[in-house]
Amino acid sequence: MGVATLALALVAALAWGAAPAGAQEPPGADASEVRVAAQALAGGRIEGALQVRSGAGGWSGRIAPGQRFLPADAEPEHWHWTAPHLLGGLEWRVTARRLASGSVEVALQVRESRQGAWSARLLPAERFLPADLAPGRWLVSSPVTPVREPPQIVSFYGHPDVPAMGVLGHGAPAEVAARVAASAERYDGLNGPRGAIGAYHLIVGVAQVWPTPEGDWLGHLAHERIAEYVEAAREHGLLLFLDTQIGWSDPLTEVRLLAPFLREPFVHVALDPEFATERLGVGPGLAIGSITAEQVNEVQRELARLVREEGLPPKILMVHQFTDWMIEDRESVEDHPDVELAIDMDGFGLARIKVDGYERWALTPPSERPAFKLFFDQDTPVMTPEEVQALECPPDIVIYQ
Repeated sequence: MGVATLALALVAALAWGAAPAGAQEPPGADASEVRVAAQALAGGRIEGALQVRSGAGGWSGRIAPGQRFLPADAEPEHWHWTAPHLLGGLEWRVTARRLASGSVEVALQVRESRQGAWSARLLPAERFLPADLAPGRWLVSSPVTPVREPPQIVSFYGHPDVPAMGVLGHGAPAEVAARVAASAERYDGLNGPRGAIGAYHLIVGVAQVWPTPEGDWLGHLAHERIAEYVEAAREHGLLLFLDTQIGWSDPLTEVRLLAPFLREPFVHVALDPEFATERLGVGPGLAIGSITAEQVNEVQRELARLVREEGLPPKILMVHQFTDWMIEDRESVEDHPDVELAIDMDGFGLARIKVDGYERWALTPPSERPAFKLFFDQDTPVMTPEEVQALECPPDIVIYQ
């Protein structure tokens, strides 16, 4: 598989096909295609179901998941989802929302297990129910194919024009994109059918050693510069993580400043508790700071709201960690289906110590997408991609600084 990502752009509204009468074949052990079947009910509710096709076989009868009714008074643009249903070793659920026009849009999501994160919405080409659909008539969407794992992410970290802060300081976005792509290709050659995608990891809120006029001890990257990386990511098919070092501000305030960029489906968020030192009463860099579980939850709720309102695939929220106290009350971090939480093992040094930290913080709940940072100048030595992939549980996200 080549370097890949899911392109999930909305398409123009298309009429659904009429469902054939009767079941043709029971679901097989492996589902090669899945589609949504739906009907309007008296009173305005919509009932959703699943159908599965294995190999060259016909479509199964309708499979009714739990919690499968979209309310008649559902808030426009707000996604609802059914209970999950196991098909071919994967859990599937139907998601649906009413549009302002009165029509209904449906999609599918899939995950490996109850502990895994839900995929981005898989959008069938034909997925819109008309507003005037008569009760009792079943329609079917076009099919989608299972996606077992999202591609591995290989990210280069830094701040523009500051080489000491990471790779992104060593060249223009287009120049760094070539290095990112080459690194992603190397991981793609090691991880089997999973694939890999590159990413920029851009520090947009830089902790300062002296107080700032606003009292937040942060230097903010101008929106014009952030926009350069958004457009470069779009042009080169990369993801973009916007990273704030928090300082004496708070995570939710900093994330809300980034809202214009987070409306893009390929833009995600990272928080760095190391420099959140207000409660310690010292400037960033003089002690290792922390954030609370509730601060993480506030950001997750904000991202989940944005995902629902904008119809976006799930957002990744990365939190860096290399000490126990960097996320206080960690067991109280919430699980949000529209947010994939990635804990990044952010420490440098000996490989053995780094792997211990990775297993302790990135592979354990509440982390859903384990992340691992490698330092070109400070690791002793830098683990090779082959060594990273040889870990018992290779990371979902690899970051190079």
